[in-house]
Amino acid sequence: MGLTEAERKLLDELEATLISEDPKLVSKFAQPHRRIHPTKAVVGVIGFLLGLLGLVVGMSSFWWISVLGFVVMLVSAVVVVSGWSRMPGELPSSSARVPSDPNRESFMDMMARRWNERRDEMG
Repeated sequence: MGLTEAERKLLDELEATLISEDPKLVSKFAQPHRRIHPTKAVVGVIGFLLGLLGLVVGMSSFWWISVLGFVVMLVSAVVVVSGWSRMPGELPSSSARVPSDPNRESFMDMMARRWNERRDEMG
């Protein structure tokens, strides 16, 4: 179910307010693009498969082969994860940012004011 125009406008306002009030939080949640190093990926996948083979074969004969296979799988997974490199993530464009106005009330103050107004209306 899609958002109505009013909901979309409110969501845009909330986003703009969040960006203007806490840019560090926005940058923390910005999705960085990741790229994996191909050599480490191939080595990691081959090592993982060999470790899995050792794990399965070791279950039928010697338990220490299974343990060794598990360790190889674990090391291979670490190699693949260490092969990820972070590319710089982009923050929302500066045109989407709301200029900070010292006279403008913060989002939380605005919500508190609205809450108090509703509470007063209900009696």
